[in-house]
Amino acid sequence: MLLWLLLRAGVATAQTPPIPWLPDSVLSAVVVRAMVADHSGYLWIATTDGIQRYDGYQTVPLAKLLAPGAAAPAGYMHAVVCDSAGRLWLGGKTGLYRLVPTTGQLTRIVLPNLPEDPAPGVQALWLDRRTRRLWVGYGTGLVLTLDLTHPVAPARAPRPLREEPISFAPAPNLGVWLTTYNGQVHQLDAQGQLIRQVQLPSEYLIPIPGTQPQQFVSSHARYETDPRTGQLHERQRWLPAPEGGTQSFKPLLDTQGRPVQWLVAQQQIALQWGAAGQVPKVTRSPVTFYANEPSTRYTLFRDPHQLYWTFSPEERGCYKGGNAGPIRPLPIVRQVRPPSVRGITRLPDGRLLVSSYSGVFTQAAGQPAGLLHPMSLTREGRPWPALLYSMLVTQKGQLFFADESDTFGELDTHTGVLTYHASAIKLQGRTLCQTRTGTIWGGTTSGLYVFEEKQRAWVRYRNQERRWPLHGLEVRRISEDALGTLWLATNGGLFALSPTTGTLQHYGTTEATPNRRLPTDDVLCVSAAPQGHVWLGTRAHGLLHVSATRGLLSNLGPEQGLPSATIATLLPDAAGALWVGTYAGLVYYRPSTGQLKVYGSADGLANPELNQQAAYRAADGTCFFGGVGGVFRVDATGVAGGVEQEPQLLLTAQAAGGQPAQPRLAHAPVGPLVLTNTMTEAGYNLALDDFRAPALNRFFYQLLPTDDGVDTTVMQQTSHHLRLRGLAPGSYTLAVWGQTPAGRRTAKRRLRVEVARPWWQHPLALLSAAGLLVGVGVGLQKLHGRRVLREARLRTRIAADLHDEVGALLTRVNLRAELLQEPSSADELRADAYDLLLDSRAALTMMRDVVWSIDASADTLGALRDRLHDHLDATAKTRDLQATLTIHDLPDALPLSPSLRQQLYLVAKEAITNVVRHAPTATCLTLILQRQGATLTLTIHNDGEVAPPSATHGSGMGLRNMQRRAELLGGQLTAGPAPEGGWRVSLRVPYRDSLLA
Repeated sequence: MLLWLLLRAGVATAQTPPIPWLPDSVLSAVVVRAMVADHSGYLWIATTDGIQRYDGYQTVPLAKLLAPGAAAPAGYMHAVVCDSAGRLWLGGKTGLYRLVPTTGQLTRIVLPNLPEDPAPGVQALWLDRRTRRLWVGYGTGLVLTLDLTHPVAPARAPRPLREEPISFAPAPNLGVWLTTYNGQVHQLDAQGQLIRQVQLPSEYLIPIPGTQPQQFVSSHARYETDPRTGQLHERQRWLPAPEGGTQSFKPLLDTQGRPVQWLVAQQQIALQWGAAGQVPKVTRSPVTFYANEPSTRYTLFRDPHQLYWTFSPEERGCYKGGNAGPIRPLPIVRQVRPPSVRGITRLPDGRLLVSSYSGVFTQAAGQPAGLLHPMSLTREGRPWPALLYSMLVTQKGQLFFADESDTFGELDTHTGVLTYHASAIKLQGRTLCQTRTGTIWGGTTSGLYVFEEKQRAWVRYRNQERRWPLHGLEVRRISEDALGTLWLATNGGLFALSPTTGTLQHYGTTEATPNRRLPTDDVLCVSAAPQGHVWLGTRAHGLLHVSATRGLLSNLGPEQGLPSATIATLLPDAAGALWVGTYAGLVYYRPSTGQLKVYGSADGLANPELNQQAAYRAADGTCFFGGVGGVFRVDATGVAGGVEQEPQLLLTAQAAGGQPAQPRLAHAPVGPLVLTNTMTEAGYNLALDDFRAPALNRFFYQLLPTDDGVDTTVMQQTSHHLRLRGLAPGSYTLAVWGQTPAGRRTAKRRLRVEVARPWWQHPLALLSAAGLLVGVGVGLQKLHGRRVLREARLRTRIAADLHDEVGALLTRVNLRAELLQEPSSADELRADAYDLLLDSRAALTMMRDVVWSIDASADTLGALRDRLHDHLDATAKTRDLQATLTIHDLPDALPLSPSLRQQLYLVAKEAITNVVRHAPTATCLTLILQRQGATLTLTIHNDGEVAPPSATHGSGMGLRNMQRRAELLGGQLTAGPAPEGGWRVSLRVPYRDSLLA
């Protein structure tokens, strides 16, 4: 009986702390039903909306990756597997498909069906690596096998059952175990024929390959078959049997097909199989991400980088993590939300003491995975909410603390009684340190203090010296080196104090000596290292390595791989490595090799922001760190060991010209990236096949000109969008590589980049431009010459007009003025004065005509019309003539050249003057200006009987002068009797652009 109970109980089930799971923000937005990693590093996701490719940053629907003309299967996809050749097999509502992800070629595999099931969907796929065949479960209980090299379905599919298949497992003789949706288990031979059906209890069972007698596991227990009766007997149980039996579950299988991990009832179950006949070791870890839905079924998947994924095929939500790394959170009893931790230490009795904003907690000695329980604190008999900011276990076993809002004190770790120390002034403690000589030093917001044991009080160091450099500074951390020197981290820089001599040396931004100058004075923490070296954590300048004699040796920041430039804590280990707590994650750094590994949310830090002072290293090397997300235990042993798969760099998309990036196939040929003068930018979208923390991935690139091969500066960025801008024309080699948060780098990938020259920089374009410039120069020279000639002609014409018209009149005026000086009668004087008045008026009119002829604002037909109207009105009044001016089909805004405008006016003026002088019988005078085809015609007609005017009349202004003006315009002038009577003068000039303004 005792033996039976032992067999039933198996070995004791180990309860471990929660293993961290974090939601994947992208995949949690879809319902994931299956996933697989291809040979290139992408994850392929079967969802309720089809197949999608995932690179850690975004999903790409299959339709965008297929070859032209191919259509992606729509609707529910249930299964996806990858064979040894890298081909993907997709099963879903519309059937079975084969995809070559490197080319985008998609082929539909026609499956035989039954009349009552004309369009069977595929529910399950399993790749049997023993036979290189694919098992397909589809329709209502249809099962067949396909040769992966020649996927031709048999003529008739075996039909062993009438239930939907859900999973396969290897069975003896190359057969399989088939489990259906309702939990029935069937054994099939290599051809898919039914061998037997196992009699089951009310639980969903999965066969364990290679066991004799045959064993099965449910989500809660392990069973074994009785060889004589075939009945199942329970041999091991790790969870109580639920009411109504267990539901279906999809565990993670090992290489032999045995279930090793799964999630059920808010627990992560892990089975460690030993030799044949041995009872497997079982461990259970709480899972809290689906605490509100304990009955939800989850599937486990492990990618090539040993990252675990879990998802429910019924609802949205996809999580990653799940593997026990070096970082484990310490649970606190009755705490739903982890508190922000400010201090950690180990008590002399072995208990772990943790101080937080929610109180003080202790963990029992010898229970590294045990719960933290609250500890009650009192002061003078009353409960006291102390915040133990920094804690120190002295050489005498006392626990000193620095209260963040008060002074220093001691804690009785057995009773929880707080005793605060006396001081001359009100203190705010920040840090504690006890040297090897036993002296206890305290850093405060107002300087450095020493604890006087006899007075049980704190005294400010060098208090008598008012100008002591440390007075008034905030001393944040103290570290003693091997020579007894105290290194002080302050808000005024780094100080080195020798307690024996009192010598104080400063390192900071204000130091004139180069070997004591630092890039910042805002130092948060310090850790002394051998040989006079120290490590500094700063608020905004990362991690500094300083030598006491040589000064700053190195500076690590986000550009070198740190997740943050703010360093909260420093913990050295015995091997010379350094644990660096930052505001964005925990860093393991080995200075001797440059190895740098970053731990974040995906590695167990519920919140990657770590707090100052909250760090402690135990004697066994275990490290503890506190932050906003609670307290974490770090198993520092073997952190740098182990063989990990090298990450791969993925070129997920190519972008050009500011357009959206186009997805790329995994191994599609990468031609040169061409940038033209019309493109503002071009580049690639990058990714790594390590999906732990894509936001912390780093990408590096280096541009190498191919002509001279000169290396350029290596650039790095956290964005996975690599864009090139502002490159000079030429050919380049672009070297690209990536780095995971753990510090593992990918191989460099070299790509060609061609920056095309703008068209204006090509030789032919330059020659054409030079020819154009020469032509433009010649044209401008000709235009300049023509303008000079026009100006010369205009000056000559103005001079002639002034000489011929105004000059003659002014001469007459001068002569008459001289006559007035001679003695004459009064009548003669009046006559001469009247003639003088007429001549001066005529000269003024002629001067206005000259000015009007050169006025640029009068170069329109409207201005000519107004001038002719004025002259007609003034002339017609002297003879009582009925004068009219008519302009046909010509707008007032029509521009006229100065020459055309002046000559038209002068011809009309001369003709009007002739009518007034030589046609005394005329009663009507008509002027008509019109366009007749390509000719501009000006006609002046009167109804009187006149004789032809003298050719030399009016100082050269007779008929000959009008003809000369017509010739200047390239036209003709005719004058003579009109058929209807009277006299007509007609001017006809060509209507061309050269005569227009």
